[in-house]
Amino acid sequence: MNSSTLVATYDVRLVALSVVIAICASYVALDLAGRVNAARNNARIAWLIGGAVAMGTGIWSMHFIGMLAYRLPVQVYYHVPTVILSLVAAIAASLVALFMVSRPSVSVLHVIVGSLLIAGGISGMHYTGMAAMRLPAMHQWDPTLVIMSVAVALIVALAALGLTFMFREEGHDQVLKGICAIIMGFAVPAMHYTGMAAVSFKAMPETPDLSNSVDISGVANSAIIAVTFVVLGSVFLVSRWFAPAQEPSAAEA
Repeated sequence: MNSSTLVATYDVRLVALSVVIAICASYVALDLAGRVNAARNNARIAWLIGGAVAMGTGIWSMHFIGMLAYRLPVQVYYHVPTVILSLVAAIAASLVALFMVSRPSVSVLHVIVGSLLIAGGISGMHYTGMAAMRLPAMHQWDPTLVIMSVAVALIVALAALGLTFMFREEGHDQVLKGICAIIMGFAVPAMHYTGMAAVSFKAMPETPDLSNSVDISGVANSAIIAVTFVVLGSVFLVSRWFAPAQEPSAAEA
């Protein structure tokens, strides 16, 4: 019994919510691309940092909600410092993405290097988040699916850079932007759920080390969701508020 593979199931409601969060984060990312590109000096730095935090929080929240949707027949705890590290990886990947699309000119080499860095950040976020799990079981990985998940992350990064670069100029149709956000919103979770398919758990008799670990309750889960939407919504509203101020004047034109 101790060596048996644990049977995992998914909470479909949380899976759907993770996709919705990814779509919202993608729309905010496409909107922020124009703000960062239009801003200069200190304002550009502020948009880069604020945008990276908002995007990274959205991507990380999608990932973490997707992990909570993965149900095992044993109690699962999460190591807080490792969870925070996965959030930092998501923010770093978002910072690279925004920095790349806000450059005056972007070459093929920039796109390739940027995509590799973003894919590395997204993959690092996912597998660091998985490493944060504390339970009486041992991870077992399917190498083929692990490699496939990293390949999906690279494809998603290339697509994300292309779309955000396309929308970095103001005045694009909002419907088109929404369609692109939906496409990105389904593409980003594809990496996560491919990575989840790569893991299985073998039951172990040993009690896991639960130092600095917490059980994510329903209340905490709701708080994560609420904070994510507040952060994304706040950045989007601020972006809308300051949009007119960043239009060039007639003299500047």
